[in-house]
Amino acid sequence: MKDQAEKLRNMVKNKKSLDFQVISVTSGKGGVGKTSFTVNLAYQLQKAGKSVLILDADLALANVDIILGERPKYNLLHLLSGEKNINEIIWESKYGIKFIPASSGFEELANLPQEKQIQIINSFQEIYYNFDIMLIDTSAGISENVINFCLASDRTIVITTPDPTALADSYAISRILLNYKSDNMDLGLVVNLVESEEEAEKMYRGMNNILREFTGKEISYYGFIRKDKKLSESVRDRYVLSAVNPKATYSQDVEAIARYIIDGKRPIRKENFWNRFLNNLKNLKLD
Repeated sequence: MKDQAEKLRNMVKNKKSLDFQVISVTSGKGGVGKTSFTVNLAYQLQKAGKSVLILDADLALANVDIILGERPKYNLLHLLSGEKNINEIIWESKYGIKFIPASSGFEELANLPQEKQIQIINSFQEIYYNFDIMLIDTSAGISENVINFCLASDRTIVITTPDPTALADSYAISRILLNYKSDNMDLGLVVNLVESEEEAEKMYRGMNNILREFTGKEISYYGFIRKDKKLSESVRDRYVLSAVNPKATYSQDVEAIARYIIDGKRPIRKENFWNRFLNNLKNLKLD
């Protein structure tokens, strides 16, 4: 334990560790395009020169591998069992996107005990220097695991659609995160499946006004993604639309969001992701 603490202190002093950014992508409900967005965002960030890793944190219903059209040999179950280390389970797709696979259909992964969560988080220290950005594709809904990942991240992106139930659920998770967040974690909204930029901005302003009224805090606006039938085709045929068709409407809109993240002011937080996550395990209790 002492060696791990010393290693962590050294990492925090290292410039590379200070540059490392963790971004969670979450949603109040499923079916809003969260995983497709995460994968395409990873590609756009990578194209812009960033070294990116995706953590599939939808631990029991994993689908990052499906969107990428990949069949990884190993996943988090092999890490937790001790069969493989973190470097051995990282899988590189044909697009160059690297990801840590979860596993579908294993209920035990959905409700990991704290010691298993700590095992996963501690293993990340071995890959800390290898990437600029880690994208965490959380599961949908409001659970302690999801809230913990989001609060520990430097940025959290809530993705929603104009559907009333999606809006209500995205408001609910945003309100929880704003009530819990204690320092400079940036919470941002992406509005998916809109007809126009004006529609998205109207939805953002409405949600932000309500959040400001009830929490005294605001949510950032990360951008919008217009409807594009090419995305449905890419999901069906298991390819990354941004890579295959960079001129598609969807690809261009996600690229604009990636540029916002790269060019925007980086949130400066008091602690690093690992310490925040471990502290949240002790302190976070949802009613």
